[in-house]
Parts: sequence; structure tokens; C-alpha cells
Amino acid sequence: MKNVLLVSGKGNCGHLFLGEAKRIAETRKVPLKFTAVSSDDVTAELVAEQDLVLLVPQDGEALHISSIAPVVEIPNDIYGWLNGEALVKFACHQLDQKAVVA
Repeated sequence: MKNVLLVSGKGNCGHLFLGEAKRIAETRKVPLKFTAVSSDDVTAELVAEQDLVLLVPQDGEALHISSIAPVVEIPNDIYGWLNGEALVKFACHQLDQKAVVA
């Protein structure tokens, strides 16, 4: 099981993504565990527990956490549509896991 952290400015979008991403990962049996936090709640300890950190576009948090865990910005087309299925595929691709999401 890989840990994926969604980080957004106020946490709202991260939590919107969270439910859908968890549902897709569980339904498709993709071994990802998603959690979401606001950028204000990001700590080095939390990031150190993650296999991947996904940032919403235009979030500057990558500057101080990129040396701790892999940090990738969510593409605008996935973020703009709040596409949970595409987010799971994107996370799998970033982690080099075989995506079983159809």
C-alpha cells in the first residue's frame, strides 16, 4: 500500500478529491491510501510518511517539502474537473505502479 497526500491551499479541494479517489482506489483494488490536508497543516513528519505528495496547481508548498518526499503538481485538467479516476491513474503513473483503473 502506497501513501498519497493531497495538499491544497485551504484543504477544500483536497477533501473533495479525497472521497472520490478513495472510492476509485478501493473499487478498482488499487493499492493507494489517500489523505488530504491544507497547506497550513503540512509538516515534515507527515510528508516523510508519504510515498507521493500531490499539490493543487499554484500551491507553493513544494518549495519546503520537495526534499522530503516526491512532490508533483496535479495537472490542471484533472484538478479543474475534480476527476478522481484520473487522479488515481496519475498517482499510479507517478509511483510507477500498474494502474488497474479502466
